[in-house]
Amino acid sequence: MIEWIFLVRLVGTITCVAGILIGLAVARKHFAGIPESLMVSLGIATISAAAFWKLTAFVGIVVLPVATIAVANYHTVEGVHEVEACSRCHVMRPMVNDLMDSSSDTLAARHYKNVWIPNNQCYACHSNYGFTGDMAAKMEGFRHLARYTTRTYPEPIAARHTYDNQQCLKCHEQMPKFQAVQSHHTVKERLASSNMSCLNCHGKAHPTRADRTPGSPPYDELVKKPSFKEKSHE
Repeated sequence: MIEWIFLVRLVGTITCVAGILIGLAVARKHFAGIPESLMVSLGIATISAAAFWKLTAFVGIVVLPVATIAVANYHTVEGVHEVEACSRCHVMRPMVNDLMDSSSDTLAARHYKNVWIPNNQCYACHSNYGFTGDMAAKMEGFRHLARYTTRTYPEPIAARHTYDNQQCLKCHEQMPKFQAVQSHHTVKERLASSNMSCLNCHGKAHPTRADRTPGSPPYDELVKKPSFKEKSHE
């Protein structure tokens, strides 16, 4: 069975190559030398050769580039679901390497090794339910890609806003173990408004900023390229 990601890449490659070839063909064509009487059959219609080449130029200069951009953007916004997609930016690799480290005690690593989230682990904790939450997370991923590509970011990276506790509560709030803890009820309103972070009691979610700072002792190990050969959690 062909995976969707392969099809997206194939379509994108075809539109890109076709656009380049048609652009070269149009650039080499001498429009002034086309006989006015020369006609070209398109199967469903017959048009003049001049009109045919103008139509070809429109396809090569406008239609195919727009199609290529559309496919590339679809690849981007859909690709943010995958942990592997996050790891393609080296500034995100510390989070991914820590996630898959069975000896780590961060929240992300504990969720991963205990399979509390079966797949798309990054996306599951950084997107909200519903269409608006899905689109907001994808647009954020697109912004991250743009910032990374243009190198307009400081390292170590930091979130622009406080993490919303609803991303934790959407799964945990109604669970019996959560309800059985009296302190959860005591600070319920503070948790709901994110006035108090879940991390205050449950530890760090990812490696610290100090560890993710270039030159720190664990930095080189944290930014190495992760291996996704075994995808038991994907």
